[in-house]
Amino acid sequence: MLLRKSVSGNYGNISFLTMAITVFFSILFVVIFDICQIFIAREETKNASDAASLAAAQNLLFFDSNRCCEIADEVAELNGCDMTGCSSGYDEAVVEAEKSVSFIMLDKLFKVSGKVTSISRARVLYPWDEHFNFCDSYEFSY
Repeated sequence: MLLRKSVSGNYGNISFLTMAITVFFSILFVVIFDICQIFIAREETKNASDAASLAAAQNLLFFDSNRCCEIADEVAELNGCDMTGCSSGYDEAVVEAEKSVSFIMLDKLFKVSGKVTSISRARVLYPWDEHFNFCDSYEFSY
């Protein structure tokens, strides 16, 4: 009889401990889920900026440098990101893509902006570039 009474008195302590562990692991799971959202957004912005810079570089290859940023913006939007910066030169296109991330728990714990940014650069090698040695080049000096 004494054994039964001492065991029955511990049920309340075990249920409180179980509840505390469940709450702790639930919060930990939500924080890990929020951190995974950052990595997913990073991958999406990297893919969007890579695709947009390659599209802009392809336009440079066809000497259509006026529409490079417009096409890069369209490609970034197709990939679910916003283009925040674009620059193109004679043989290079640089695109910056951004995506906002919505958090479940990190917004409440920290002041997090929730934006992930990625920058990609694509370089164009023209057939007459010295890299291929297809054309003779001469240097004149004075």
